[in-house]
Amino acid sequence: MLSQDTPAPEVLSRRDEILATAADLFWANGYAGTTMSQLASSMNLRKASLYHHIDKKETLLYELSLDSLQRIEAAAEVALGGEAEPLEKLRLLIEAHVVTALSDRSKHATMLTEMRALTTEQREEILRRRDAYDSLVENTISDAQQSGGLRTDLSARLLRLALLNMLNWTIFWFRPDGSFSAEELARTFASLFIDGGSAANGAGRPGQST
Repeated sequence: MLSQDTPAPEVLSRRDEILATAADLFWANGYAGTTMSQLASSMNLRKASLYHHIDKKETLLYELSLDSLQRIEAAAEVALGGEAEPLEKLRLLIEAHVVTALSDRSKHATMLTEMRALTTEQREEILRRRDAYDSLVENTISDAQQSGGLRTDLSARLLRLALLNMLNWTIFWFRPDGSFSAEELARTFASLFIDGGSAANGAGRPGQST
């Protein structure tokens, strides 16, 4: 029995289960190397039953990619919503990104690597959502620069590219049973980026950028 202080476990719908299983298969075998028959077999479903929930493979790729981005966006909103100090906002955003991405590694990896398989309309929607998130990260970095917390001899755009490259790459090598938990890794990366990008280490003056 769950105590009053213990959150109830998330109950996945059948569609959520299909998306999660599809993400695992796409990551393991590649999108092109995965068939709907393999997905149905992995879930002990008849193929006809699978098509009752999902009309085609492209829909799976689109929906799991969208779900990955929506989860990252939601975590970022929570991280940024309760803290006023710009540098601490950036720290919380970094930690939220890492923990959320690593909790959905298959989906996030598939979104990053298989986008070319989407239809033009679907790809444009995913790119629009991804660009909006990139802007949120960049603006958070810029706010930290303007507050005097981060060096300004490097542009917010360059710092954002470096940061997201570092954070997103973790999904390809992180192991839940490894030496570090997702939370430990998140705190380490936040410290590395913020301490390394501290204004005390920068040669630039406010407003100067590369």
